[in-house]
Amino acid sequence: MSIAKDNTQPTQSVSPLRRFCKRVFVSGITLTALALILLAAYITFWPFELKTPERTTNVLADDGQLLTSIYVENRRPVPLADVSPNFLDAVIAVEDSRFYKHRGIDFIRLGKAILVNIQTRSKAQGASTLTQQLARNLYLTLEKKYTRKIQEAVLALQIEQHLGKDEILELYVNQIYYGHGLYGIQNAAQFYYGKDADDLTLAQATMLAGVIRVPEVYSPINDFAASRKRQRVVLNRLVAVGKLSQEEADVVFEREQEVRPKSLQPQNISAGYVRGAIINYLDASYLNGAQFAYKGGLTVQTTINRELQAAAETAVNEGMKYLTNQGLLRLDKDGKAIAEIALVAIDPKTGEIKAMVGGKNYRESTFNRVYAKRPPGSAFKPILYAEALRQGKVTLASPILCAHEAFTIPGQKEPWEPKDFGGTYHDRSLTVREAIIVSDNVIAAKVMRDVGPTQVVELASTLGIPLQAQDAVLSLALGTVDVSPLELAVAFTAFANQGQRVDTMLIKSIIDPQNKVWKSASLPEPTRVLDERIAWLVTDALKQVITQANGTGRPIANWCSDPRVAAKTGTTGNTNGRVNSAWVAGYSPDLVTIVYIGGDDYEQAIVAGSRDVGGGTLAGAVWGRFMGKAQQILPNTPEAPMPDGIIKLEICTSTGEKATFRCPDELRQEEYFLQEFAPEQSCSEHGGSWFQPGEGKPWWEILFPNLFKP
Repeated sequence: MSIAKDNTQPTQSVSPLRRFCKRVFVSGITLTALALILLAAYITFWPFELKTPERTTNVLADDGQLLTSIYVENRRPVPLADVSPNFLDAVIAVEDSRFYKHRGIDFIRLGKAILVNIQTRSKAQGASTLTQQLARNLYLTLEKKYTRKIQEAVLALQIEQHLGKDEILELYVNQIYYGHGLYGIQNAAQFYYGKDADDLTLAQATMLAGVIRVPEVYSPINDFAASRKRQRVVLNRLVAVGKLSQEEADVVFEREQEVRPKSLQPQNISAGYVRGAIINYLDASYLNGAQFAYKGGLTVQTTINRELQAAAETAVNEGMKYLTNQGLLRLDKDGKAIAEIALVAIDPKTGEIKAMVGGKNYRESTFNRVYAKRPPGSAFKPILYAEALRQGKVTLASPILCAHEAFTIPGQKEPWEPKDFGGTYHDRSLTVREAIIVSDNVIAAKVMRDVGPTQVVELASTLGIPLQAQDAVLSLALGTVDVSPLELAVAFTAFANQGQRVDTMLIKSIIDPQNKVWKSASLPEPTRVLDERIAWLVTDALKQVITQANGTGRPIANWCSDPRVAAKTGTTGNTNGRVNSAWVAGYSPDLVTIVYIGGDDYEQAIVAGSRDVGGGTLAGAVWGRFMGKAQQILPNTPEAPMPDGIIKLEICTSTGEKATFRCPDELRQEEYFLQEFAPEQSCSEHGGSWFQPGEGKPWWEILFPNLFKP
C-alpha cells in the first residue's frame, strides 16, 4: 500500500508591517503616476501666457542715430537670423549641448547634478537647460531653492509645449544678461565690440558666450584675464561637441587683440533731460504711456542734434564748475553749489529743439527747469523796446534821463522807485540804445509807462509768452513775471527770424515695434508777429550788449567771438545785494539759446556784492561756451540784410535829432530808424542858424556838393 505524499506547505502569516509597507509602496506609485498624469495635463491643457522680454525704447537724434535709451532692462531684441551662428553654436555648446534633443529638461544632466549636490551637500550644480534659464529670467527669481527649481522645470516644459526650439533660442539670446546693464546679444555686441550681433567673429562670439555664466566676473572689461579663461572653456566645449578641432580652437584663442573690448570713451552725451521730457510726454498723451516708454520698445525720433547736445552738456558742466571755482555760487553744507541751471537751444526757422539741459545732474534731480517758470529780469526788455519802437514812442536814438523817480502805482500806498543794477543811477540821459546795452532799469520803467503795460502784455502773448491782464504793471519792464526758458526761447525766435515766431518741436515721430505710427508731426509754420524792421533794429542793439565795453553781456566775448550773435542779460532779486537768478537770452541766425541759473526755491543761490555779478558774468559763462562751440558746428548762416524802410542818419545823442556840424564829435553818432519815425529836425541844442540847414551841413556843401566830395 502506497502512501500519497502531501505537498501542501504550511500557511505563513503575513505580518502587519509588511502589509502596511506594501500598501504605502503601491499608494506611492499610484500617487506618483497620478501626479505625473496631472502634471502632463497641466502642461498640455492649462492656459499659458508667454511673457516676452521687455524692450528698450530708442530715442534718436535728428540724424537718425541713437541719442539715448529708455528702459528698465537695456534690451534691443533681434531676430535669430540676425545673430552670428558662431555665437549660437558657442552658447549651446557651453550652456546646453543637448538643447535640440531634450524637451525642456535634460534628465541626464539633472541626474548627474543631483548626485554631485548630494555628495558635496551643496547646490553648486543646477543643470539648467537654456529653456529653464529662459523660464527663470522671464518668470522667477535667482534664488537657489529646490522649490524654485521645480517651478522652473514646470515652466520650461510649458514653454517647450508652446514654442519651437529656434523660437526659444531667439528669446534666450535676447533675454539674457551680459553685464554693464546690458540685456540681449545685440546690445552686448554693440557695447563690447561696436558691431551688430550678426557680425561677431568666432573669437568674439566665444568670449561673449562665456560672459553669460557670471557677467560681473567674466566681463572682458571688468577682468580680461578671467574672461580669457572662460573663453577657453567655451572653445573646449565646442571641441567636445565636434564643432571645432583642437587645432582650430587653439588658433581662435590666439586672437587676443580681436577679443579685447573696443576703447570705451567716456559717454559725452547723457541727454537725461531729453529722455525725461519724452517719458513725461508719453505718460501725458497715452494710457500707460510711461510703461510703454520703459518697456514698450518704441522708436522716438527727436529734433535733438547730437553735437549740440554734447556741447550743451559740456558747457553746463564746465560753466558751473568755473562759477563755483570763482566763488560766485553759494554752497550748501556739503560744499555743492545751490544754484541749478537750464539751457535750451532751438532752430529759429523750424522751431526744432536742438539741445536741452534741465539741470546740473539728471541723476540727482530729474526736474526739468527748461519748463520751470521764473522771473527773467532784464532779459524781458527786448519785448518792451520792440513794442515802444512799433508805437514810435521812442527811437534807438531817443535820450531819456536816468535819475531817481517815484512811480505812482494805482492801489499801492508806497510809490515804486526802480534802481539800476547795484542800486545806483546814471544821473544823466542815455539813448535807448545805450539803455539796452547797459540794461538801465529806470529808463525801461519810463518807457513802459509811456508805451502802456497792456500793449506790452499783448505783444508778449503774441510772441508766445502767455501773460494775463493782471501782469500789465509797470514792473513788467524789469521782467517780474514768471516765464519759462522755453517760452522765452519761442519769443526770441521772432527777433532771430525776421519777425516770424515759430513754436517748438521735440518729437517728430513715435513708432512701436510693430511699425505702427503713434505720432507723426510736421514742422510748425512760422507766424508773422513783428515787423521785420523792428526785429532788425532790436537785433542790432542787442549785438552791442556783447561787443561794447560797458555792455552787460561783455563777458560772453571771452568764449564766443561770433559777430552775428545778439543777446540780452537778466538778473533778478538783486535788491540790497541779493542775487537769486541770472539769465542770458540770445541768438544767432542759426540758433536761439536761453540759459538760466538760479535756486529752485527762490533762495539766494548766487554770491552778490559786486556790480559785475550779473547775468553776463553768470549765465554768460555757460551761454558763451555753448554758442562758441555752436559756431563751429553749425553752417554760419549769413545775417539777413537790412530791410527796406530803415534809414540811417547821423544824430546828436544829446537830443536824438539830426546832427549838425556844430554838434560835438563825441555826441555825433550814426543810428538806424524806422523810416516813418526818423527825426526830421536838426539838433535844436547845437544848431539854429542859417549856416545850419536841415541836412546838418554847411550851406557851401549843399550848394556845391561836387566841389567838396572826398
